Amino acid sequence: MPEPARRGAILASPSVSQPGELDRLNAILEEAGLGRPLGRPELSMSEVVMLPVSEDPQKVVAALRRGAPEGGDHHCEAPANYGIHTIKHRTRRDGLVAAEGFTPKFSAKGLKSGHGTVSWEVVRKRAMPRKPPWRPPDWPPVVVVLDSGVKQHPWLPKTKHPKFCVDAGELGFSPAVPVPDHALDNGNFGAYWGHATFLAGLIRVHAPDATVLSVKLMNDAGKIDDHNVVPALNWLLEHIENGGVADVVLMAFGRARKPDEPNPHILTQLIAKLRHKKGVEFVASAGNDHSHDKTIPACLDNVVSVGAGISANDREWYSNYGPWVREWRPGTAVSLMPLTGLEDRDNNEGDGNGFALWSGTSFSAAVLAGELAQARARERAAGGGS
Repeated sequence: MPEPARRGAILASPSVSQPGELDRLNAILEEAGLGRPLGRPELSMSEVVMLPVSEDPQKVVAALRRGAPEGGDHHCEAPANYGIHTIKHRTRRDGLVAAEGFTPKFSAKGLKSGHGTVSWEVVRKRAMPRKPPWRPPDWPPVVVVLDSGVKQHPWLPKTKHPKFCVDAGELGFSPAVPVPDHALDNGNFGAYWGHATFLAGLIRVHAPDATVLSVKLMNDAGKIDDHNVVPALNWLLEHIENGGVADVVLMAFGRARKPDEPNPHILTQLIAKLRHKKGVEFVASAGNDHSHDKTIPACLDNVVSVGAGISANDREWYSNYGPWVREWRPGTAVSLMPLTGLEDRDNNEGDGNGFALWSGTSFSAAVLAGELAQARARERAAGGGS
């Protein structure tokens, strides 16, 4: 297969190096009208390979996503996935884009991909936001984070009474479909391992009076099985009816809704019940596919969908958009998150407790969730805590 003229690069799973896989992907792109733009891997490591592309990398990734086989049950993907990598690049005199600064040391733990990339930039601890004082009111608002499970992190409050973050597993919750988390055992953290912790950090910044209820539904690869979402919300409803508190539910995940696909009836009914009878606000990320196609659960009734940017007219290039996206919040180069400590000189233990910047509509949604929670705190303070 002749090498295409270089215009850019995408990051992909090492599986693309298997015999016939590159031809299969190029066939998908050819059918999408993009020709056969993928070249042979230029750089290959244990977790990621770099492929040159002769077309717009964003269009290539979007076409590969659309052409991915469904393979049975739907799975939701955490929308930290970018269309193209965010490694430093330069434009040559001939107008072509060349990647720079791509080294195994940086990418081995920081970049993970399916048909796109997750990308973050390592930063020093001193660049992180200052910790808000931890003085929650008697009845703090609770943000329920349906995600990968909030991990311990030195930036987050460590006190037990009151506790900033409660694991739903301690309250009796268990997912219908098991969600493995082997990172601490095998050291393979991947790029989604700290997703929920990152969300909790943003909630902490924007809602200093709030606490977090962490419901682990997402695996290390950033996938959530649809069969786990409804049982989790049923558990939450029972939790509230038994005296528990939930003010905002953050769903920083989603999948594209197929053409003519109806909204999931049971999920929609359950969200409506929690919203109207229990006063729970639902916030979901719009997705990072640079598409106007609707995303579930963000497009559902009684859910506030959030895109990345200042407004629909001033949005980030990767953010999904359209009239179904109701709110816009910053989502690019926000902080904080845990990582493997691979390049974190403030923490060289490799335990996932470093700091970095990350981008995506997940984090825009977390900002809004924090704002809604803090508004709830102000309402309770004005009402005497009731």
